[in-house]
Amino acid sequence: MLGWLTWPADLLLDAAAGVVSLFVSKDSTNFGVIQMMTAVLLLAAVVSLIVYWQWLVQWLINIGGRVGKFR
Repeated sequence: MLGWLTWPADLLLDAAAGVVSLFVSKDSTNFGVIQMMTAVLLLAAVVSLIVYWQWLVQWLINIGGRVGKFR
């Protein structure tokens, strides 16, 4: 019943496991803790990207417009 609610958490944990496994062995005792910390950081990055998306796009457009003026 809660499959629709837990798939975002599973997605975040799978992505975090992929990143963490590059640096820490999966057999390590603290793999789960590091995986959770990485998942929280990934979630914060996704939320920040969503919140600042419009500002980032406008900034990139302004940077692109200024590049030609300096030459």
